Amino acid sequence: MKISTISFLLFLCFFGNSIAQPTKKITNQDNYAWQFGASWLLTDDDGYELNPFSSSKLHSAPYPTRIFVDKYIYNGWSADGAIGFQKYDPTKLVNDSIGITGSMISTDLALKYSFYKQLGRGIVDPYIGAGLGTTLRTSDKRNTAKTLSPTCNFSLGCTFWMSSKLGLQVQGTMKLGLTDLFKSSDYMQYSVGLTYRIPKTDGYKSDFEKSKYKISRHRTRIKVKKPKSES
Repeated sequence: MKISTISFLLFLCFFGNSIAQPTKKITNQDNYAWQFGASWLLTDDDGYELNPFSSSKLHSAPYPTRIFVDKYIYNGWSADGAIGFQKYDPTKLVNDSIGITGSMISTDLALKYSFYKQLGRGIVDPYIGAGLGTTLRTSDKRNTAKTLSPTCNFSLGCTFWMSSKLGLQVQGTMKLGLTDLFKSSDYMQYSVGLTYRIPKTDGYKSDFEKSKYKISRHRTRIKVKKPKSES
């Protein structure tokens, strides 16, 4: 878990550094107001294991168990809040133990930065985020993770816009338990779901609603030369 944690943090720093690079002037008048969504969760609640993508540790459900809301702030920045529920699969590992039963509930608040405009305002909308949260576990005593643990979260994700308002969001979040840092309360959580964006209602158009072709509506006067009078 320590190796994957360090790699994840370095990856976030690499992307975050691009925020400080010179870019073209960005205005605030052409972005959304809110985003809402629901997603399927894959949870790796094994803080001791070094491999973060092993199928033997991924707990999941056949239906969406995470809901989130995103409020746009300014120049690519937004605030995100989410609630997730994950039931343990007894056949999957939890902190080097198998047969663990119970569930976990997580609440998260994060500050996000989107690279949507830097990439030309197209279909791909990658972002990074960081914030705080809490995780409540209800499981048997063999689970060495803390029952209630505040977490420090780092996320990396991307939204693929299928229309002007509907998108497919994929996200990975590393959660570090603050009660026992880099130990059993740490875990990784992945989500795949749909998000719906609500445009601003202040008279401005969002990036997706702007027309790429402008047609002038001004009337053009056509001058006609008068014939010369014969003397």
